[in-house]
Amino acid sequence: MISSADLLLLLAVALPGTAAVTPALEERVAARIAAVWGVPAAALGLSWGAFPGRGAPSADDSVRVCGNGADGWFVVELGAGRRAVRVRAGLEDTVVVAARPLASGARLEAGDLVSAVRMHWGPPAPRAARPGEGWEVRRPLAAGEVAARPAVAPPPLVAAGEPVRMVWRQGGVNIVLEGIALNGARRDEVVRARIQGRSGRLAGRAIAPGVVELGTGGIR
Repeated sequence: MISSADLLLLLAVALPGTAAVTPALEERVAARIAAVWGVPAAALGLSWGAFPGRGAPSADDSVRVCGNGADGWFVVELGAGRRAVRVRAGLEDTVVVAARPLASGARLEAGDLVSAVRMHWGPPAPRAARPGEGWEVRRPLAAGEVAARPAVAPPPLVAAGEPVRMVWRQGGVNIVLEGIALNGARRDEVVRARIQGRSGRLAGRAIAPGVVELGTGGIR
């Protein structure tokens, strides 16, 4: 069963027109989207689709913003559903991009990345670790392409076959076991290790070079 928002979207695509977006309409729509995302309306950038029908929207038209804004897309319903138009919302963000073409498997060096301001279409993105020297390029990047995970990834903290310290903490008790990593891992990834002098294996998450934190469920 098609939803009302989907129907409005289909109408907006199927019935293009030539009406222009007025500053008043843009302000009203930006205010509604900003309230959903919890950002200042002035920070939003809007990209409008074609209006169905002819003539500019009236300042007296009611405005209803439909959709959840996934990838920035909304449908704006005007005049109690008489007209609908697609609009995409985004925010400018400072990102790091490749300063030159970078090959898969390369390690980032000084000068490989530069900052750039780009439009991020969609709700505010969560802050992620900024790539830097030593990070691994996981796929080829063209000059000017955004360098972010998973295209780039931080260097591994643990290497397979290398010694690791398995740390368990609870309350005031700290226990450290020496083991051999069975797999490589980056920060917060799971590491499985064979513990010297013990049968079985333990698993935890990589937190520092050669250091694995065990869970609070205890040591078996």
